[in-house]
Amino acid sequence: MRMKGLSLLLAAAMLFMLSSSVYAVGGSQVKQADLLKQLGLFSGTDKGYLLEGSFTRAQGTVMLLRLAGESDDADRAKLKPSFKDVKAAHWAAASIAYAVSKGYVKGLSPAAFAPDRSMTGSEFLTLILRLLGYPNASPAKAADLSQKIGLLQPDAAKRLTTAKPFLRGDMVEAAAAALTAKQAGSTRTLIQELVEDKGAVAVDAAVASGLYQKPKKPSGSYVPAPGTDPMDAIEDAIRQKLDEQ
Repeated sequence: MRMKGLSLLLAAAMLFMLSSSVYAVGGSQVKQADLLKQLGLFSGTDKGYLLEGSFTRAQGTVMLLRLAGESDDADRAKLKPSFKDVKAAHWAAASIAYAVSKGYVKGLSPAAFAPDRSMTGSEFLTLILRLLGYPNASPAKAADLSQKIGLLQPDAAKRLTTAKPFLRGDMVEAAAAALTAKQAGSTRTLIQELVEDKGAVAVDAAVASGLYQKPKKPSGSYVPAPGTDPMDAIEDAIRQKLDEQ
């Protein structure tokens, strides 16, 4: 009886540890989803984030374009997909057509994209790695390369690439990690590119997130804000110089 009671206690302890671990990961993924929403990169659905929901190829394509700062470009291009299983009325049709035209994603065949098929963690991380400047990234090497470049810690890389199924919450975790990852051969991070080069993330939102700091202005020089009209910038610079005299 004592052995049976001890076994039950051990089983209960293991179950508690497992549930605590899952809760911790889930809790962190909610915070990461909040972060991405704050930056305008993820909004969820009218039913919330649905982090425990499946993650599809269509969703992966749309998320990739957001991380690339090209979501608005896809909307403006209004390209039509050539796949028989992606109708013009499909919610991600323009994004899929644009991403395919840029070579970011491919169909399963010339006629099929399978937009509602689940995307694996290895596949999504491969897209992120290529976005960061590693064109030879592949699903088979996604875990190792993610660790090598500092995108993910070993335990996270293993967990995300072997997750079955790979869920929306897992995607949020990978996407949030990508923001602070450095571009290949550069010291600049993805969030810096989204703010400074693409203008896809607002400066104030990026600073508030804690992932980005405004570049310091060189002493004695004037640096116009991103998006400022050139003539307004010149006038402001002249006024600044006059005030210094």
